[in-house]
Amino acid sequence: MSNPTQLNHLAIICDGNRRWARSQGKPAFFGHQEGVKRIPELIDASLKHQIKFLTFWVFSTENWQRSQTEINGLFQLFKSSFKKFHAEAQKKQVRAKFIGDIAKMPKDIQDIIKQIIDETQDFNRLTVTFALNYGGRDELIRSIKKYCLAVRQGQEEIDHLSPEIFDGYLDTHDLPDPDLVVRTSGEQRLSGFLPWQTNYSELYFPLVHFPEFDSQQFELAVKEFQHRQRRYGK
Repeated sequence: MSNPTQLNHLAIICDGNRRWARSQGKPAFFGHQEGVKRIPELIDASLKHQIKFLTFWVFSTENWQRSQTEINGLFQLFKSSFKKFHAEAQKKQVRAKFIGDIAKMPKDIQDIIKQIIDETQDFNRLTVTFALNYGGRDELIRSIKKYCLAVRQGQEEIDHLSPEIFDGYLDTHDLPDPDLVVRTSGEQRLSGFLPWQTNYSELYFPLVHFPEFDSQQFELAVKEFQHRQRRYGK
């Protein structure tokens, strides 16, 4: 077994909020409210382990198919949660980043996001990324369109395209690929989460739902990662 590897980028698919709420005899939206309360705890755990990048998938491009009542509730929750995160990020010197098609989110949420990004961009203890209105195929299509536009404008040459060049057109162009992807609730699939970037990511599927994924569960995920052997095809 190789020596434990430093976990540099941890990405979490925040799954199971509604199922957890129903298991508690609560309305489904209660799960979302409890889930967001875990984020500060997981940020602290990341800082403790000197993890430099932490990513949460909080709203997918498929989530628009849910009821308008739930979507409106999520938008209100995002606004209040992002404001709390903003204060916490400034206190702990955490940089914020958002990936996904943010332009399709309500303008008031876009304004909050812009302010958070602008006022935390110089921090470097930890970069916390929220995947909001994110879908892997959607990201790839948007990135291909950006690259084609660059070719049309003479900024790129189609024959020079390489994985390294294409990386620069992704939402995650300034982030390293995830070392570990955690999907809570026991579902063993990525559902289109960072399909390009997770080529060599380790995967971990704890049975607990996201509102139960506390600092102790975080420690179990880190220990599991440290026992993996990463060969990168060698």
